[in-house]
Amino acid sequence: MTQPRSILPLLKAPITDITDTSLTISIGALYGAPTTIRVSVPTGHYDLRNGDMVTLYTEVLLKGPIE
Repeated sequence: MTQPRSILPLLKAPITDITDTSLTISIGALYGAPTTIRVSVPTGHYDLRNGDMVTLYTEVLLKGPIE
């Protein structure tokens, strides 16, 4: 049996550039520390546009019952 996981949202950020092979999101610009993250993925199958908000998240294992 697999151990249950939970999705832990990390941040929401707008898409600032999109091509056929990648999308770029921008974080921190409002706080004076602009950073971009480029995700290499064929984007032709997704309904994405500049300005769309996307969520970065991770999955974490859930603990068993605490005794």
